[in-house]
Amino acid sequence: MVFKKKADKPVAPAERTFSKAQLLAAKRFSGVEKDILHVTLEDGAAYTEAQAEQALQSFIQRGVKEHG
Repeated sequence: MVFKKKADKPVAPAERTFSKAQLLAAKRFSGVEKDILHVTLEDGAAYTEAQAEQALQSFIQRGVKEHG
């Protein structure tokens, strides 16, 4: 008797991650975007492009606080 192995569920390939330094050196981001990433990303952590983009959008969309 021959048993067929059930096909494994397809696994999504892991997204590539980059260090803060790699993202800051990337041509994909403008100078202003790199400044924002420098402030928002943590040293020593790894980020996907989507996470870096999300950090940018979160920073841009947060409002300016007025001091009264």
